[in-house]
Amino acid sequence: MPLSPYKLEYSDPAGMKLAYVIATPEVRSPLMPGVRGVFADNLQFLKDLGYEAVEVAMRDPHDPEAANVAADFERVGLPAAMIGSAPSELQDGVMLCHPDEAVREAGAGRMRALIDMAARLGALGVNIGRFRGTRTPGDLWEASTGWMQDALKAGGDYAAEKGVKIYIEPYNRYETNFINTVGQGADYVREMDHPGIALMIDTCWMNSEDASLPGAVFGAGQLIEYVHIADSNRCYPGAGHIHFGDIVRALRHVGYKGYLTVQIDQKPAFKFVAKRSLDYMKCLL
Repeated sequence: MPLSPYKLEYSDPAGMKLAYVIATPEVRSPLMPGVRGVFADNLQFLKDLGYEAVEVAMRDPHDPEAANVAADFERVGLPAAMIGSAPSELQDGVMLCHPDEAVREAGAGRMRALIDMAARLGALGVNIGRFRGTRTPGDLWEASTGWMQDALKAGGDYAAEKGVKIYIEPYNRYETNFINTVGQGADYVREMDHPGIALMIDTCWMNSEDASLPGAVFGAGQLIEYVHIADSNRCYPGAGHIHFGDIVRALRHVGYKGYLTVQIDQKPAFKFVAKRSLDYMKCLL
């Protein structure tokens, strides 16, 4: 296999590690871009394939179906990089910012449970994408902005107490009106200056919201602490039009040495896309 031209640009290893999103047994939403099925078997397959960690897309750590997750990690020996919060919104309609106070309270409780699980598994923390909800236009705009700010501040406080962080994911404009671009996310993290709040990026959403993907990386710089990898169509890297070599070069330039976590639709099949993603990204590192 010939050397990648991207590798020839550097004499030192990238220092970035490849991970993959895996859903826990209680996650059933077909909209979740991560592999579902027998959790321990999927975990073992990803380890054997060569992934260095996984992101755990988890709906509810208190669900009996999720009771064996920690034991499966211990048995397989593959680290948990991150806890994903999207299934709470996708499956239960639970989120942090919503006109219904009961939904907000349920979202706050779910966030604390996910943070507890992150600390238990030794993960970096919990990513907050669609789970944060959206602000309500009109008469409730100021109030809902306050709900969002208060929920994220409370989550950051609780995460810091547990020795982890919540990772704010700039998300597409059709799902939320609070932090869509990487620049907006970086501004928010700078303004908060909070030990429990960090910035992550997702290449698929960047393709929708940011004028330049490498430019967005350069703008956020060392504030970037976690990265989701998906092509422009939420498929495996190489299946769309994103130039991942440019993104990897930009990440190298700003000194990023964290996880590149593949969060994609499992099409045409999990084992195929997991291997294709690993092979593709390894050529760039």
